[in-house]
Amino acid sequence: MFHVQSLTQRSSPPPNSRHVTVLWADLPQVNRQRLLWLLSHLLERQLKQSSVPSKEDGDERDDCTE
Repeated sequence: MFHVQSLTQRSSPPPNSRHVTVLWADLPQVNRQRLLWLLSHLLERQLKQSSVPSKEDGDERDDCTE
């Protein structure tokens, strides 16, 4: 249910890619490397969490199969 709600929520349009590129280029190299490192670890964590079903997910699947 949460997933459906998140898809239906309105959000602002994506930023202009040219503007984002300029902002990225203005960042010092050290900051860009740190940001990439942080984002890669965040992504890795999210992928690990999504690949391991939680107890709640397992319970819902059991209820659906009965």
